[in-house]
Amino acid sequence: MATGEYVMTISRLTVDKLGVKLYDRVSAVMAELVANSYDADATEVTIEAPMGTYLATSKGDAGYRIVVQDNGIGMEPDVVNPFYLKVGGERRKDPKRGNLSTKYKRRVMGRKGVGKLAPFGICNTIEVISAGGDLVDGLDAEGKPAKGYLTSHFVMKRSDIMTDHDDEYRPEIGALDKRVSSQHGTTLILSDFIRRMVPEMPTFSRQLSQQFGVSAANWSVKLVDTEKAVGTPSREAMVGSFSIETMPNTMVTFTGNDTEATAASQMSEWQAIGPDGNQLLGFSAGFVHSDGRFYPVKGWIAYAKESYRDELMAGVRIYCRGKIAAQTPLFNLKSGFTGEYQVRSYLVGELEADWLDESEDLIQTDRRDILWSDDLGQRLENWGQSVVKLLGTLSREPLKKQATVDFLKAGNVVERIQQQFPGDEWKPIRDTTLRIAKMMGERLRQGEIEDQEHVDALVQLSLMLGPHVTLDDTLREAAEEGEGAVGVLASILRTARVAELSSYGMIAEKRVQVIEKIINLKDDPSKLEQALQDSIEEAPWLINPQWSPITSNQSLSTLKDEFEKYFKKETGQEIHLNKFNAKGKRPDFVLSSQDYGLQIIEIKRGGHSIKNDEWDRIQVYIDTMDNFLNLPGHEEFRAIFKRFFVTLVCDEIGLSGAQKRAFDSYKEDRVVEQITWTNFLRRTQHMHKDFLEEANRQKKLALAS
Repeated sequence: MATGEYVMTISRLTVDKLGVKLYDRVSAVMAELVANSYDADATEVTIEAPMGTYLATSKGDAGYRIVVQDNGIGMEPDVVNPFYLKVGGERRKDPKRGNLSTKYKRRVMGRKGVGKLAPFGICNTIEVISAGGDLVDGLDAEGKPAKGYLTSHFVMKRSDIMTDHDDEYRPEIGALDKRVSSQHGTTLILSDFIRRMVPEMPTFSRQLSQQFGVSAANWSVKLVDTEKAVGTPSREAMVGSFSIETMPNTMVTFTGNDTEATAASQMSEWQAIGPDGNQLLGFSAGFVHSDGRFYPVKGWIAYAKESYRDELMAGVRIYCRGKIAAQTPLFNLKSGFTGEYQVRSYLVGELEADWLDESEDLIQTDRRDILWSDDLGQRLENWGQSVVKLLGTLSREPLKKQATVDFLKAGNVVERIQQQFPGDEWKPIRDTTLRIAKMMGERLRQGEIEDQEHVDALVQLSLMLGPHVTLDDTLREAAEEGEGAVGVLASILRTARVAELSSYGMIAEKRVQVIEKIINLKDDPSKLEQALQDSIEEAPWLINPQWSPITSNQSLSTLKDEFEKYFKKETGQEIHLNKFNAKGKRPDFVLSSQDYGLQIIEIKRGGHSIKNDEWDRIQVYIDTMDNFLNLPGHEEFRAIFKRFFVTLVCDEIGLSGAQKRAFDSYKEDRVVEQITWTNFLRRTQHMHKDFLEEANRQKKLALAS
């Protein structure tokens, strides 16, 4: 290509700062180009790109192209230099172009005149083909006489622009330059990319829709995935409006004519409307500045129906002239206000403030935020913070209702209550249980509702408490009735029976769940002995359903303390009998059984085999405990615990020699017993399942009576 008369005068540093440094995402670059198409009165914009693909590899460009084509008014050659290649020109103050678009009188989005450099943030080459102006006679692309719109065609290369001097830059002239086209409009072809990712089609569409707040009948943006074959249904998609489903009864709306600054005397024309549809007295849709002007804000702020799933929906989007100016979670509000957690997780909104770039431009060049430090920015920040606090107060009850609805659905609460307490006669228990469940649900956060195990635990607790609370209410009513109390005695007794069996049934069910968890834990070779011991510490009935922790027996607790002292005195070693997970100590746990006396429990992981050195330590326990119980003054201990023995929870006995003979002797004398993991879990599981089945049977009998 030859060079020609098109000239750009620009500092290479400007290209670097306004192109590469600001626009490093494909979606941000496309947003700038689409905004230019909007300002050029385009009604259709098409973006062709390889979706879900890196534009370059670690070794360099991959040969992809991104094509952005519109049907706007275009540019004939005479306007390229003064309008397009003049970087940083203030369009709205240019008398030849002005504040409104040429054809549709749209309020133009662009102001700084640097959006054309945005593609240099992701590529090295920009090819521009644009046809505009009036219909003229000329030559078409094939050199044949034709009538059409005069075309400008040139190619800009970042490597040529960013040199060590600030001389005029003359882009390469393309083959279509000065030819005529039957259609007006502009096509940009981006190539020679740096390593940037084009998002998948749905994500790309949402990113673009989030960037724009304009809605017009004569405006559309289409995406084309060039990685998919022509005719593939998912190859094309239209960019829709950015919609967020909001929580009912949480929206605050700001209404008015427009969002240009106006006289303070006109502020009554803008109103803030609460979730109930009434005007919020004391709040305005904007603010009055010290300059005597009113700066209006239109749009809405509410809670999203679900917590943020991505950064696009987080917080309030602020638009200026239809293009995003900032996205703020809380208008920089600090912690410590009513409803803070919900606000930080659910606050969404869409506001318009066209005055943001009127006399003072308060929008950062890359449109990622507002200059909050400016005086007007601070006033907007203060106004926004007051709205956030107001919404936190107004939305407490709707949030509780929503949390309750979500909890009832997640826990299948109504159906489970009906199954647990069927029949018309037990409607009072159902009503009470549902009331308890709702009280629990309304206080839950979204993350807790998404935790199915947590939800199920609360539902079980509601099912257990429902009969007890009903019983309490029935007793209170009976007491208030006085002489008529005898007439409700049968109902009281039946309700009491249901309450008792519901409690036992819940305990048994939880135990069965723990057993199933331990079974999986036992068979997992990655789990260590410590993890098993920690589980059994919290559930000692796993070894024997009749066992209980030593803390529940004062006599045993005293014995434990005295024996630990005695053991250290006799052996010089410390022993801890109350916790498996005593840090740095040998894990031991003493449990008591009313039927058998005193046990010392030794827990080993599944598949473990007891060796001689381990038995030597157990032998020390036996000998020391025997001596301890026979000490003068320990008659009371001997009276309570008539015997003691050792329970080994292990799968194999790998003893030999004297240790093997000692073990066999103790086993024959019932001083030592071995329980394999499989046997004790099966035994405990069956015992509790039998209990649960019997509890359910008894409850059904009570409900039927």
